[in-house]
Order: sequence, then C-alpha cells, then structure tokens
Amino acid sequence: MILTAKVNWKNLSAVLSLAAAFVLCFVGGQMETRTVSGAVSEDIQQAHRDYLAALGWETDGLVSTDQVALPDAFTSEYEDYLSVQADGGFDLLPYAGETVTRYTYAVANYPSGEEGVLADLLVLDGAVVGGELRSAALDGFMTGLVPREQVSS
Repeated sequence: MILTAKVNWKNLSAVLSLAAAFVLCFVGGQMETRTVSGAVSEDIQQAHRDYLAALGWETDGLVSTDQVALPDAFTSEYEDYLSVQADGGFDLLPYAGETVTRYTYAVANYPSGEEGVLADLLVLDGAVVGGELRSAALDGFMTGLVPREQVSS
C-alpha cells in the first residue's frame, strides 16, 4: 500500500495525527482512535518530557493527543505491535479493552539526525503503560520506547 499526501506546515500536526492513527490501525488491527480536544496541562507535559528525558530523548513539544481503545483481546494480528511494546519493556495484555490516552511528542535528538521522529506515550490513569518511537516518513519505522543509547544511528 502506498500513501501519499501534499502537506503544508500549517496542517502538519493534523497529518501526523492521522498517520499515527493509520499506523495503529494498520499494524494493530482494529484499534479505535479519536483525537482529544482541549489543552493538556503544562504539568502533564512536563512529566512526560521528564520521562522521555530519563530515556535520553529531547522533545520539541506535544504534537497530538488521542484516545485509543485497545482491543478486548490481542489476537495474532497484534503480534508485531505487542513485540514493539515488549522491546520497550511494556506489556499491553493486562490493558486489553481499556481506553488509553496517546500523547505524541516530536523527538529532537534522534541519533541519525532524522527529522519527523515521534515518541508516543500510552497513558492510563496517569501511568505510562506503553509507548513507541516512530518515524513519520513514508519509509519510516516503529521501535520500542528504549533509552537513546540503545538506538543505533
């Protein structure tokens, strides 16, 4: 499948959010995603920046916030996505059927210098229960949310 889009800088955030929803639905089967409206408090954003900084990641700020309904059962079609989560030290199986908030941040210091790298934090009741690093490029990647020193350039 090839997906192309002409994007101007004004609507880049909306396109990235749409791409994230596409990736989750494509990689993870039928996860339902909807954009959350409203502002995210500075305290929450700072806590997320601190969390990412502890892993060695610098952020350029919050890109989007979405609600993601995890499937009631993680069938074999979710194997790759669960593997990505496991690479980052997360187990989503206990959260089957839950709705989590996905906070997406732009990563400013990816080792290769690649731009458009995003960090997703999956949060339930204030706790990070999952997450990944991914590239917004069409030939991009998705990896576990691992410390920067474990990422090869």
